[in-house]
Amino acid sequence: MITQLFEVAIAVKDLDAAIRKYSDVLGVQAIPIGAAYFPIAGLGGVVFPMGNNMLISLIASEQPDTPVAKFIESNGEGVFLIGLEVTDIEQDMKELSEKGVRFVSDKSLPYGAGRINFAHPKSMHGVQIAFAEHEPDYYAKFLRSSVT
Repeated sequence: MITQLFEVAIAVKDLDAAIRKYSDVLGVQAIPIGAAYFPIAGLGGVVFPMGNNMLISLIASEQPDTPVAKFIESNGEGVFLIGLEVTDIEQDMKELSEKGVRFVSDKSLPYGAGRINFAHPKSMHGVQIAFAEHEPDYYAKFLRSSVT
């Protein structure tokens, strides 16, 4: 079952410039996220905790063949995906598939906050949606890491 919107991810070319802009506009400190956060290699980024377990993330590609690099090449910078939290990723994938959602992987993928899978944008009217089952207290972990 979908429980909440937890993330808006923005694809950017110049991560440092985007961090400066979003930090200034949002008034929130960026928290770096390492490669382990991403379910695929070649990405880097930061998150901005926005309260109520909501994150805005900036994602940049470190390699030319990642989905983020391809997105920017085709569309320019902008909203790359929205993230929805689910209670049971495997069961929810089955139910969503029955409703016509096509996933990029047959199984959920590990990432820094739990398990995740992505709905193909063509099955969601052009919007890529990440469905994620999170580890307990994933949001608090981001807040603790902002102290560094």
